[in-house]
Amino acid sequence: MQAAMGFLIETGTLLHFPDTSHGLRNLYFLDPVWLSECLERIINIKSSKSVARNGVIKAEDLRMLLVGTGFTKQTEEQYFQFLAKFEIALPVANNSYLLPHLLPAKPGLDIHSLLQSTGNIVQRVFKMSFVPVGFWQRFIARMLISLSEMDLQLFENKKNTKPRNRKSAVYSFTGNQRSRCSTFRVKRNQTIYWQEGLMVTFEGGYLSVESSEVNWKKKKSGGIKILCQSEVRDFSAMAFITDHVNSLIDQWFPALTATESDGTLLMEQYVPCNSCAALSHLQNEEQDLKEPYYFNMEDCVLAAVDKDYLECPNHPEDPAPLQELVPEIFMTDFPSRLFLDKEELEYSEENTNILGQGGSGTKIYRAVYKRKPVALKMFQIKKYRTSADVIIDTMFKHLQAMDAMKNFSEFRQEASMLHSLQHPCIVSLIGISIHPLCFALELAPLGSLNTVLTGNSHGSPIFMPLGHMLTQRMAYQIASGLSYLHRKNVIFCDLKSDNILVWSLDVRETVNIKLSDYGISRLSFHEGALGVEGTPGYQAPEIRPRVVYDEKVDMFSYGMVLYELLSGQRPSLGHHQLQISKKLSKGIRPVLGRPEEVQFSKLQELMMECWDTKPEKRPLAASVVRRMNDPSFSLFKYHILCGMQETFCASREQDNTIVLWAGSGQARNYTVVDVGKGLVEVRGLSCPGLRMCSQLKVQNTLWISTEDQKISIYSLQGMCPLSAPLKVVDTPAIVTCFLVLTMVKSSVVVFAGLSDSLISVFPVTDGVPSTDCSYICSRTANRTMFKIGDEDPRQNPYPVVAMEISNGGSQVWYSNGPGILIVNCTSLEITKRLEPYTAPSSIISMAASSDCNGEETVWCLDNKTNTLVMYHAASYQFCARYFCGDCSPLRDMFTVKANSELAAITLPGENCDNCQQQANSSIIYSQDRGTQLLSHQDSLTDYCSVSSLSSSSVLQGAAKSSSSLPSTPVSYSSVLFSTDSEDPELSRPRIPSESWGSKAPPSEEEKLRLQAVRILAVKDLLWVPRRGGDIIIIGLEKECGGQRGRVIAVLQPEDLAKDGVCVEAAAVSKDSVVCCLQSDALGWILSVWRGWGAAEFDIFYHSADELRRLETCMRKRR
Repeated sequence: MQAAMGFLIETGTLLHFPDTSHGLRNLYFLDPVWLSECLERIINIKSSKSVARNGVIKAEDLRMLLVGTGFTKQTEEQYFQFLAKFEIALPVANNSYLLPHLLPAKPGLDIHSLLQSTGNIVQRVFKMSFVPVGFWQRFIARMLISLSEMDLQLFENKKNTKPRNRKSAVYSFTGNQRSRCSTFRVKRNQTIYWQEGLMVTFEGGYLSVESSEVNWKKKKSGGIKILCQSEVRDFSAMAFITDHVNSLIDQWFPALTATESDGTLLMEQYVPCNSCAALSHLQNEEQDLKEPYYFNMEDCVLAAVDKDYLECPNHPEDPAPLQELVPEIFMTDFPSRLFLDKEELEYSEENTNILGQGGSGTKIYRAVYKRKPVALKMFQIKKYRTSADVIIDTMFKHLQAMDAMKNFSEFRQEASMLHSLQHPCIVSLIGISIHPLCFALELAPLGSLNTVLTGNSHGSPIFMPLGHMLTQRMAYQIASGLSYLHRKNVIFCDLKSDNILVWSLDVRETVNIKLSDYGISRLSFHEGALGVEGTPGYQAPEIRPRVVYDEKVDMFSYGMVLYELLSGQRPSLGHHQLQISKKLSKGIRPVLGRPEEVQFSKLQELMMECWDTKPEKRPLAASVVRRMNDPSFSLFKYHILCGMQETFCASREQDNTIVLWAGSGQARNYTVVDVGKGLVEVRGLSCPGLRMCSQLKVQNTLWISTEDQKISIYSLQGMCPLSAPLKVVDTPAIVTCFLVLTMVKSSVVVFAGLSDSLISVFPVTDGVPSTDCSYICSRTANRTMFKIGDEDPRQNPYPVVAMEISNGGSQVWYSNGPGILIVNCTSLEITKRLEPYTAPSSIISMAASSDCNGEETVWCLDNKTNTLVMYHAASYQFCARYFCGDCSPLRDMFTVKANSELAAITLPGENCDNCQQQANSSIIYSQDRGTQLLSHQDSLTDYCSVSSLSSSSVLQGAAKSSSSLPSTPVSYSSVLFSTDSEDPELSRPRIPSESWGSKAPPSEEEKLRLQAVRILAVKDLLWVPRRGGDIIIIGLEKECGGQRGRVIAVLQPEDLAKDGVCVEAAAVSKDSVVCCLQSDALGWILSVWRGWGAAEFDIFYHSADELRRLETCMRKRR
């Protein structure tokens, strides 16, 4: 197939271009004639038409030319890239293109009349054997882009200043006077451009770049002439122009840097002596004027190594200052504050001070500047010995000049790049120096990321050697730095762990890493880039000679860096560049491991997306940052497919084991999953018996209840598979749940909740129940203590499905239909009954936690109203209620009644006149704010305002909150709520029905997926999984002297499990939460999440917010 395609392309039957920028290589033109007809629409546009003014056409107008051609929205990007490849239409902004064929052959007005005859002028002449096709088109497009960007920067800096003249723009060029403390500014008046030239006039001077036929040594050749005139003799703008010319030639027309057969350069630069020009201007016009002397650029560079001036043969007594001849070498466009004070700089070039070495012979030293440690990057210019032989001496001089030019060029490129970049994850430039040629950077205290990874992996293969949280922080900060570079149209080209410097390994620090070394970085100018740059192993496979690429090459390198973060190893694919390139082109990548082993599934998926062979399938850096801002990205560990199962069992002993049961009789089997290792240790192992109902691990035994009302006790000591039980205990009904309680003197008691509302209590010795068994009867207590008649629905034989230890182990709270019964563990008597719900609701889950004051609380969840209810454990007081059926729960807040404000509970059956009346409250839903529980007040002064630092709708006079929870996206809007809560015993949940705002209420199917399944106490937070697979994370925080509850995160299910239904969930070990999802197609799926508490969420949110704040501050400061 490839050979056939190559033949068709070579014969012109088929057109194809390998450029990866904007996906051009995905287009195959089957009919070249049709393509020429499409191009004809553009070529035939007349400059007089309104669609193209001054040779520039809007993107929407260019799209209109595609109507009826067969191009679609999906292919227009590739077509525009094709137009740019052949300089037919070049992008000059995001929404406009330059059509070079519409530009006039000559300026529209006489520019020579604008040029002032003065001596305050410097020139530069590029003598070329030929001017390549497309040079002027690309140069003019680049200049228009740069001028537009400078306009934008000026607008950002001066947006509060009213401009005097809307038709003018101001550009910044720093003068060569080192004493300047601010940037020199010029006001542009006109910008004129034609087919082979461009001119910018401003108050006090002008810039001119035009084609010039140079009659050099009686040999006519093409060339470029640059003029920079300034009445204040500030010629730093010359650097701005020459940077663009040189970078354009190096990147797009590298053939000009070669030599002819006789050894002469195809392109040479000459600098006319400006002193000669000034003298000729002062002389009488009738005198015979001498031509100004032309310095070769090599002579200027060699002189600049250790001098500030150059002698001109025409006037040796008046040397020409190099800062005016070659301002780009002396960095006169840099502000004076960035020039190092050599008296404050301390460094030594001893080997002990070397921090690293660059690819072009540069060395990085540890130094001190103004009593602060810095990294000093020194550019070494080779010095050749002189020779008596004129030919040899000339050759040595030429070699030295070439080396000096290369060093000055690399120095200027990297220093200019660093000066233009302001981001917390980009290493900052401290200052520069010309003599010696060096610049100072921030010193990374811990060195490169590669060094840190090597030191932490200890030579053994270990996943995430820096830990999960720090790995996530570093991956996020690298992506944030890349996103900033790409917004600035910079392609890094050399992203690798050696160029990532580490500042701190503390996850609480805002900045842990910074990107460095921009020596080979490219500016894309919306057209992509050319050049074979990068490091083998990190270099994208599409980087090949004469192939245009874009910022997606950095994303490939980012994928390799992610591999290093996850594995601790370099991405080794061979020892030779050609061997590595071939493997990468064939799709061969380093082997990492299974997601269950790595336990950072989302980052591993991102890694594989980034190193995709097709650039168009790689994500953008900005989209990566957005993805990583979602806590689901960081918390999801992995998933395991477990096939068809029936029962999910997790131990309360906080070990790593999950047991799944299926079948009955001889077909009964179990599967054991080690969550810590991500390993299915036992799959479908036979264990004959009736269908299993519940399970409990007690010491070294496993208790299993079955539907024949029996409990089988198995020994776990060296016993796999399970065989004959140690003991079988009969129960009055099916055991629906277990609870193990450690009493005083380490005695163990097991509470077994039965399907008929009874509780069986078993004393345990060595994991085996004794013969003494006690029973707790819910119906008797309801009738005798709480005066609930047999006809009352609360007396129905509800199964006990939830039990929780409370008050330091002195009580057990368990579900009894819509109510909660509280058992004294010493006397095994029921002492209290709470009524969080009414029939037909039944409690399906309970969890014990603590509030902001460290006082114990108990939460419960029902199956009908989908509402959480919170009680203060010591006083049995109702504290809060929260509706879990919100479609947008991240914006939910609810009040928590302070203990001092609570009234005593009135037990059912007592005089209802003593009961406090229910507060007049309602649940309100809106798409913007989600669900809010509002109490109706007489005055707005009873409300508190909850808002983040970025909220603009803060209520006047509201008290500020002192929150202990992290800032989340919920804080972007202001929510009002009451400090008065519902009164405890009479409070009832109110399901949103008519108050859904402008959004239609969810359908019954949607409501079912919004039903909460379990309450899990994870550290100091509540995790509430819902049937749809998402998980609501709730925390308590102090506010206005009291407390409030807030949804600080909503974890979204992975794509694989979006069609599944969450049937069960459990907190496993100390840092994992397992959700069991049932899918018709895939069976049971175990989704394993990292169990974060408030501290981890605070680090996650605060570090990202602080990074954004720092970026904004740096941009404003600049």
